[in-house]
Amino acid sequence: MNNNDFQQNKNIPGLSFKSISPLKIFDDENLFVDDEIVGNQFIRDIKRKFSNFYSRQKSKNNLIEFILAIIEYIFSRLQVFFILISVLFDILFQSFNSKKNSFATKMFWGRGNFLSSAFKVLLVSVVFIIAITYLYRKPVVSAAGDQMLDTIGVAQTDLVVMNASVNTVTPKDRPRRYPEEYIVKRGDSLASIASLYDLDVKTIMWANNIANVNSLKLGQTLEIPPRDGVVVTIKKGDTVESLAKKYSAEAADIVDHNWLESPFTLVEGSELFIPNGIIKETPKPVYASAPLSLSRGSTSIGYSNAPVDPNVGKFLGWPVGGPSRISRGFFPGHYGIDIYPTNRVNLPDVVAASAGTVISTGWGSGKYNGFGYYAHVDHGNGYTTLYAHMSQVYVRSGQAVGRGQSLGKIGATGVAFGIHVHFELRRGAELSGRINPAPYMQ
Repeated sequence: MNNNDFQQNKNIPGLSFKSISPLKIFDDENLFVDDEIVGNQFIRDIKRKFSNFYSRQKSKNNLIEFILAIIEYIFSRLQVFFILISVLFDILFQSFNSKKNSFATKMFWGRGNFLSSAFKVLLVSVVFIIAITYLYRKPVVSAAGDQMLDTIGVAQTDLVVMNASVNTVTPKDRPRRYPEEYIVKRGDSLASIASLYDLDVKTIMWANNIANVNSLKLGQTLEIPPRDGVVVTIKKGDTVESLAKKYSAEAADIVDHNWLESPFTLVEGSELFIPNGIIKETPKPVYASAPLSLSRGSTSIGYSNAPVDPNVGKFLGWPVGGPSRISRGFFPGHYGIDIYPTNRVNLPDVVAASAGTVISTGWGSGKYNGFGYYAHVDHGNGYTTLYAHMSQVYVRSGQAVGRGQSLGKIGATGVAFGIHVHFELRRGAELSGRINPAPYMQ
């Protein structure tokens, strides 16, 4: 070191730490360490205002300092919570996208294998269903042994097959509506065949053009009408009225039995059965079930000697609320009585023959088919009455009615010939319970 350098150093004033005054770099009021972390100007402004307020009131109230600390802590925790939620959603979304992309890739690059597997599953299912169906339809065959059986169990329905013959006889309580064939066998006669079907001998003779009662032949096929009457072939110009007059029958019987509806058109060349009809060239047969034309109040209708149930007695009144007469009575095939009004201008109402509750009403269908507008009343004593062929119905199901209360207007709806009411009495409510109402009428 030369003298010049030493001289220069002597001219430099000495330095010491005492001569360094403290540097005030930051202002206490503007010191916020987490400004960059928060990143929300609104929150920073609020915190700055509270900090300024706190600096001014610091010496006055320590409660404000506590409240500010609580608020600051809540804000910080909420920020952490929202950040955590956003991270979780981001992880789930990325996982879903990964799975979706993987599935789409497998479906695209492995579509042949996928379709092959699906086809195999479908084929196995079809084969399984066909096999099960075949096993259920296949009859079960049991091999019979050499041992004798003491008893053989036979199903109830097999009794019909065991006792069947070439001649099928319909039970008497189930009236037929169509003719059936009978093959004459050894020992048969017209009288025995007529008795078997509960018919008159003349009915079978007329149906088969038999002139001599003793002219039956073994193996001969006979046509057996459903009831007493005449089977005719419709000719040009025939009407229901003309046939009824020609064969001394009731037009209403022809309409009922053959299910004819207005305007009762007859097809030329077709067969028609005339219930209770007779051929006038032969002596008039005696009918046990012939209908009688009687007036109001009479009980000699059909089977008038039928016993009356002592538990109910004569509990029925007259079912028509005006002048009327009975035209047809109760007999097999017509299970009721027909009452016609004598005044065709001012038609009367049909009224309840006894108090009760309406159990069915409206237009006849199902077991009420052919009745037109009808009402069925339960009298609460085990018996019901039915009123059919009305032109209007005044009551509804479930309605209570008194004796003589109007049920509807008399008419000719359904399978009916002429304006009248078809009046039935039944034990219960089913068709099988129909009985003659005359003995029960007061």
